[in-house]
Amino acid sequence: EAFSSIIIIPSSSHKSQQQHARHVSSIRPRIHAPSPLAASYYTPVFDFTLTDNDNDNDNDPSLATTKQKSASSFERIDDAIMGGISQSTLRDVPHRSYASWSGVCRTDGGGFCGMRTLPFASGSLEVSQHGETTKKTDGVYLDCRLASDDDADRRVWKMTLRTDSSRGEMVYQAEYDLQGAMNEARARRETMKESGDDGDNDEEEGVWARVTVPFDEFKLVRGPRLVPDGPPLDVSGGIFQIGMTLSKFRMAQNTTELEDFRPGFFDMHIRRIGFYGDDEEDTSTAAAASVEKKLPSSSDGVVVVVPDTLTKKEAEKKRPLVLKMLLPIAKVFFSERANRRRSAMRILREERNMSRSRAIMFGVRSRRESMGLIPSIIKTLGILSIDAFRAVAKNVLKVLLVYPLRAIGAFVRTVKQMLGMKVKPSLRE
Repeated sequence: EAFSSIIIIPSSSHKSQQQHARHVSSIRPRIHAPSPLAASYYTPVFDFTLTDNDNDNDNDPSLATTKQKSASSFERIDDAIMGGISQSTLRDVPHRSYASWSGVCRTDGGGFCGMRTLPFASGSLEVSQHGETTKKTDGVYLDCRLASDDDADRRVWKMTLRTDSSRGEMVYQAEYDLQGAMNEARARRETMKESGDDGDNDEEEGVWARVTVPFDEFKLVRGPRLVPDGPPLDVSGGIFQIGMTLSKFRMAQNTTELEDFRPGFFDMHIRRIGFYGDDEEDTSTAAAASVEKKLPSSSDGVVVVVPDTLTKKEAEKKRPLVLKMLLPIAKVFFSERANRRRSAMRILREERNMSRSRAIMFGVRSRRESMGLIPSIIKTLGILSIDAFRAVAKNVLKVLLVYPLRAIGAFVRTVKQMLGMKVKPSLRE
């Protein structure tokens, strides 16, 4: 099997295979016919449907279930890094056959929510072909549904891949049509009902979309902007990171926002994230059978093995020394709490027509209800002092460091342009 050295291993117990197969068959979606993008095999990397057992393993990490390990393999990467106040999290949903990626995306200062895998313990995921096989890997797939609303087309959904060990701003991304995939899934379900097969009646099953994102659709980006003449995605050296983003920004040469973007709460349920591909001798009938066969089930002798990732503490220890030194400074200027206070102040002044002093007194009165008048005043004075220090330090840093670096960068880009060399665009342009 493709990815067999990393993703799947033979099951060791026939009895456990039978028990596991009964559990999986009760929770996985039925696939009766191939879609136009049907592949001949799907290999899950992260599986949120397999609960392994019903024991409470919260107190023993060694007994973590497949879905718990899958959920803990990701970290959030929201717009707080650019001064935004959006928040999201991927969490395991106990006793359900999915994980929930949910949060609130706000456009004030940012406009995106995201998650990405922690660094893989092995360095990367190997997606090249193994052994003598005609199988080839074509892209990434996602089994999911948008549970919060029916406005998937009012957000920009992106899949992210990284092909090196850096954790910088340049990654490969591809947009995918979640709304189209959901519509196709609903149409397929209606066809099943008309044919007398209404599938599982469990409300939890609902309508699940399968999104496929071919490797050749991924483009190199910096933030939301395409890197001109960026090299095509090459996964022959492995994949170092998998991620997902909900954004108000389209992928384009210049910063481009989606019209009629819907901010606020969202909740995506996810069942599987993995790779898919085709056999050279594939036919539509064979593809339909393979889709069902390759969904993770020990009935075919394999189980999903989630790749090990570093813990957050381990990842922090492996950061370069320069980054370790700069991060504490960055936290001074990109504090989420400070961003939220700034957003609240803007709302009070612009939408409620309060002066700055009235807005500050409003905060004092609000805190007084929970902590008393004197502690509220002390806390407010402390916040004002910290914010004032942050503002002064930020301006000093701009004068001494940011502006000189920008000037040097502009000079270097001008020289390169004069010499006919390729120049990476600045995110500020």
